[in-house]
Amino acid sequence: MMNELLSIMQLKLFIKPKLKLLLMKKIVKLSFIIAMLLSFVNLSWGQQRIISGQVTDENEVGLPGATIIEKSTTNGTVSDVNGNYSIAISEDAEVLKFSFVGMESQEVVLGSSNTYNVQLKASSIGLDEVVAVGYGTMKKRDLTGAVSSVKSDELVRANPLSAESALQGQVAGVVITKENSRPGAGYDINIRGLNSISYSNEPLVVIDGIMDGDMNSLNPSDIQTIDILKDASSTAIYGSRGANGVVIITTKKGKEGKPTITYDGYVGIKTPAHLPDMQTAEEWYQASRVDRAELGYSLNNYWTETEQYNVDNGKYVNWIDEVTEPGVQTSHTVSLSGGDSYVKYYGSLGYLQEDGNLIYTGYKRYNLNASMDAKINKFIKVGFSTKYRYSQQDLGSSESLRSAYRARPTGVMYYDDVVNPTDREINWNGYAVWMGMADSQVINPLVEAHPDNYQTQMLTSDFIGNTFIQLNPVKGLSIKSSFSARMLNDRKGEYRGTLTKSQKTSRDPVAMYDTRIFSTYTWDNIVNYNRTFGIHKINATAGQSIYKRKEERSEMDVENLSYNSLWYGMGNAATVKKHNTSLTERTLSSFMGRFVYDLNNKYLLTLTGRYDGASQLAEGHKWDFFPSVAFAWRAGEESFIKSIETISSLKLRASYGIVGNAAVSPYITQASVTVTPYSFGDTPTQGYYPSNLADKFLGWEKSKEINLGVDFGLFNNRISGSVEWYKRNTDDLIYKQKVPQSTGFNEAITNIGEVQNNGIEAVLNTVNVNKGGFKWSTNLNFAANRNEVISIGSDEIKQDIGSGLFVGQPIDANYYLEFDGIWQLDEEELAASYGQIPGTVKVVDQNKDGVISNDDDRIVLGSRSPDWTMGVTNRFEYKNFDFSFLVYTSQGVQYYNNMLRGTMGEIGSGRYNALNLDYWMPDNPINDYYTVGGRNPYRNAINYQDASYIRVKDITLGYTCTKQFAERLKMKNLRVYTQVINPLVFHNFDGMDPEFNSGVYNDDVPSVTFLFGIKCSF
Repeated sequence: MMNELLSIMQLKLFIKPKLKLLLMKKIVKLSFIIAMLLSFVNLSWGQQRIISGQVTDENEVGLPGATIIEKSTTNGTVSDVNGNYSIAISEDAEVLKFSFVGMESQEVVLGSSNTYNVQLKASSIGLDEVVAVGYGTMKKRDLTGAVSSVKSDELVRANPLSAESALQGQVAGVVITKENSRPGAGYDINIRGLNSISYSNEPLVVIDGIMDGDMNSLNPSDIQTIDILKDASSTAIYGSRGANGVVIITTKKGKEGKPTITYDGYVGIKTPAHLPDMQTAEEWYQASRVDRAELGYSLNNYWTETEQYNVDNGKYVNWIDEVTEPGVQTSHTVSLSGGDSYVKYYGSLGYLQEDGNLIYTGYKRYNLNASMDAKINKFIKVGFSTKYRYSQQDLGSSESLRSAYRARPTGVMYYDDVVNPTDREINWNGYAVWMGMADSQVINPLVEAHPDNYQTQMLTSDFIGNTFIQLNPVKGLSIKSSFSARMLNDRKGEYRGTLTKSQKTSRDPVAMYDTRIFSTYTWDNIVNYNRTFGIHKINATAGQSIYKRKEERSEMDVENLSYNSLWYGMGNAATVKKHNTSLTERTLSSFMGRFVYDLNNKYLLTLTGRYDGASQLAEGHKWDFFPSVAFAWRAGEESFIKSIETISSLKLRASYGIVGNAAVSPYITQASVTVTPYSFGDTPTQGYYPSNLADKFLGWEKSKEINLGVDFGLFNNRISGSVEWYKRNTDDLIYKQKVPQSTGFNEAITNIGEVQNNGIEAVLNTVNVNKGGFKWSTNLNFAANRNEVISIGSDEIKQDIGSGLFVGQPIDANYYLEFDGIWQLDEEELAASYGQIPGTVKVVDQNKDGVISNDDDRIVLGSRSPDWTMGVTNRFEYKNFDFSFLVYTSQGVQYYNNMLRGTMGEIGSGRYNALNLDYWMPDNPINDYYTVGGRNPYRNAINYQDASYIRVKDITLGYTCTKQFAERLKMKNLRVYTQVINPLVFHNFDGMDPEFNSGVYNDDVPSVTFLFGIKCSF
């Protein structure tokens, strides 16, 4: 009864905020008296304790009518008109729960104090949370475009190694794929489909105002929020930089209060998992010696007594196990923050170690972060932020894992294990024979992987910094000038000794040494005016920006090193194979403006424009203007909507905008020359030849996008979410067009063609259960996108097979013969008409002419981009325990299976090991995979496979210690947790985890990680 009374009282105050102050005071006073009487009745039988304080909002304004309840009882009270409260509780009470309509509830663990001031935040629907929108911030309730936000707690919940991995499965319309599973590897990010055919589709990353940031360089623990601008209206303020979407990262800053030290760390084991099932010695022998012979095919002449002995005695070598091993994964971050009303500061130091599961590989990263904001007086504010990352990536051998897949399991690892002394004499320098083969394509993987023989190492030093001064001369007006810079230096060294595949155990060592100096700076000057005049609210932004990027490279390859000097003694090499340096520079000058108008807190209009000039485009085509317009209607503020009790909030949005892309290499509009050696009589010399066709009219690639959206909250925001529909057409594509060989060139870069992306996105947040101290909430995000080539330059051209483009199909279409099963024994006559026999791959004769040809029978089979993706996060809380897990799925994607493409798909070849797949035999007439041996002209058709998968990305169980226990340890708070990352993946893809097929199979060792972590503050 008490709770119902308080809820009704709060609801009326919330729905009718303009009630006269006198009436509100009387209601609050009456409710306060009733609550105190009920509290007295509840507690009159036992010992009492009086707790008091104030409940405020995020602006430290007192909240009248906030509910304060002793947890697990009906004893409660409400705050007065100024937010003050006083409650009598039982002596053994441990927790008070504070709540207010439209705000997030908060539980306070009671200590020895009798005074608790509580600040409530905006409710989980986040209407009042602030998001970054480019050159400024805006409340979520004021947004008119498509913007998704991920906060710090959601980012670090699963202990991601990088910010990119944290976003995977958490943002609708954002597809994130890991490049490979090597430690320290980055991710490919795609927002709302592919726009560009020939150039990058990566979004712009802005870190604290610094352009061209690298998400992989950040310590996720330092990130406060990641805001993703998806539609053209949101990204238009970045003009040409926002063609593929914008990822804005805001790192943590100091907060007013006493100095706080926070430690966040974990340690765990990362172990190989989800690896392909390779043949054992018995399985390889059956396929390559027994079944092959049964079908009448010749056997591999190279077969040793040692191999036969191993097969007869059930012995074999699992080469994958030999070159992989568990590794340590650990991270530690210590931060210090604090400040007062004038100066706020934040600093952190982080360390990450990720051991590779391929032997002799690993990654270490050190992060340093510091920032400070200072208010000089009420007119001037200054600040800076700096971030530094140093990392070492040891990549080991690029061949050892591939050799481990290929090496026959019938062999032995070591020379002394060879059974027959004669076998020891039949060898290829004593290495290949141990694995049961004399083949120069495979060397013993353990020899190849050893650091004395093969090393690849990347060192990276990355500094980014930002400083600003902001003037506030009059109310509502701010003038901000900021300067941002980035300096990145990386060095890649590679050494291959004599005992490696490339050197074939007979050639002298080789080494490569590549360095890069990458630097950028951005100078922004922004004026903002934000005022409210009655029912009119305006926010106007105007600015000017200058951006410059410079990249220097140096590359050197040498051969015939006299000794193992790695890449440090290249001057001792007998042969310099390559020595090159280069410099590229580009600049961008911009003028931008944004005007936001709010009428009566219901109708929102946003106008944005940016005028960009890019140095790399052709003269006369460098400058262009990119506008957008967006409108939103807060329908939930209308009286006829407010009268519907089930609807808590409702907003409708519509936008249209144009953005540009100039992501081409500098100097591409100019004809360049390449050096070529030749002989002038008996004298060697060098000449020059033109290396490209220049396009003097190369201009902007433009994307025009319409976006319709609705944001909603139901049942007092127990259910909330959003739905988006968009259509984006990108035309004047900067395209590498194939040209006739008679021109002397293979391609020319020009503006032609058009691509369209259209799709839907949906986000749903629900509080499924919230009762008796138990809470279960779910976040679901769904996205479906259709990518389509609209034009390839003219209406007459419908396909460009050389470039893999087809009108009406996705940019990344797979084009080949269609797999139609395996020829069976009762189809022998029909198979023969196509020049095939039972057991081989059957493909579809598309035009039914009795002949299989590339010209007439190849079709578009599928796309390398998913039809739809979905992520579901469930969170459970019970008292001090929390449990969560994330499931992510990618559906409708098709890959050309890299494992089958290689020799691992050639079952029964008699040469290398292969995947352990069920294959056709006369007594096993399946339609899944072809038979061993023989001529099989269309075998590649079977390699195009559905790469859809469902992944349990992480599972976390945590416990937050009581405040009393933390205080005994001299801490403010303490949380411990355990976690498993990537425990399960479900798919029908032959071989390994299909997500990693995007890389090269000799780089990939999928893994599962088990962690234990602690987070505490002092």
